[in-house]
Amino acid sequence: MFLLGKRNTLGIVLLCTFFTLILTSCAPRQNDSASENDTKDKNVDSNDTMLPPISPIEGEFEQVYGWIKKDTICYSSKLEGVYKIYSYNIYTGKHIPLYESEAELSNVIINKKQLLIFSALSEEEGEIHIIDSKGNEILSRRLESYETDFAWNPHNENELLITTLTKEWESKVFTLDIQENVLIDFSVTTPFPQWLSMEEVMYLDWDQSNPSLYAPLKLFNLETEEENEVDLPNIYFIDQKNDYLITISSTVKEEEAVYTFYHTDLSKQGSIHVPRLSKFANWLVPNYTIYKDNFLTFSPKRNGNAETYQDSFELIEVDMESGQNKELFPDRDFEDQPIQISSDGKYCLYGYYFENMLDMETGEITPLFASDIPQ
Repeated sequence: MFLLGKRNTLGIVLLCTFFTLILTSCAPRQNDSASENDTKDKNVDSNDTMLPPISPIEGEFEQVYGWIKKDTICYSSKLEGVYKIYSYNIYTGKHIPLYESEAELSNVIINKKQLLIFSALSEEEGEIHIIDSKGNEILSRRLESYETDFAWNPHNENELLITTLTKEWESKVFTLDIQENVLIDFSVTTPFPQWLSMEEVMYLDWDQSNPSLYAPLKLFNLETEEENEVDLPNIYFIDQKNDYLITISSTVKEEEAVYTFYHTDLSKQGSIHVPRLSKFANWLVPNYTIYKDNFLTFSPKRNGNAETYQDSFELIEVDMESGQNKELFPDRDFEDQPIQISSDGKYCLYGYYFENMLDMETGEITPLFASDIPQ
């Protein structure tokens, strides 16, 4: 599920053990790689050298939200109480204003050439704005929600799954038809479902009355409205990217995390075992990103407790088809922070605010901002 924003992050800290487990089972949305569609962009600048740190047009940097195209990122700044969103070409230095609002930006999600902007207006209401890559508004509507999660259909850019939570953590799930601006009650009440295919969604069916470290993986067919359980034991995390289903499960002794990769028809491909760090009621899921068939993630050097772990992390690359893996830039120590790769594989946005750029050829990390991000 993505970059949750400042207000959402505070809310998650207050979740009970059950919702902690559910939230951990959802993919961080900031980890999505940029759309492969932009590899077809014919207007590619011949200069492939990234410019020095960005100077905003006006105001102070807030954060970067991700890649719009392989050479263009999306960021926000704040000036006199107004939040502004821009696109920025990392090679030409061109800024394009896309959106502005006096409401704080709680969440910004990039999907192909559309942006979803969510602002929490109060503890009971939020507002969605969807714009195209040029800033033209496609949709605007309000939601009754204290916390909100979005899952964009990778097979249909005009469809969203939306989970809303009240202040008492009661959840509802909806589908949003963007073209018609119609919100429809979803027949599955389990929060935070994700898309598996055009017709199927998936979710970990956590037991509210008996919290557990694991949950069964279930699939729901939107056309037949049939629910089926998949026989994959000891799963605590799922995600779907680039036509792959990604699961994380435990070994018998619960000392390692097992990453397993499936095609969306559930045919098993590669898998790896890595050390795992425990948390209060679950396990740490390190940040990751995907480039074509390659899965990049941070791996701790040993298992243990996430709160007391002092070592650095390794950045590893896994071929999802075969499971073959290697460590990238072994001479560099990494922290487990959000990471998102460009669709051409040249650079990664890296950091809690995506405030750094990692050169995937040299391993050099360059600050994107000319000044510190306000905390």
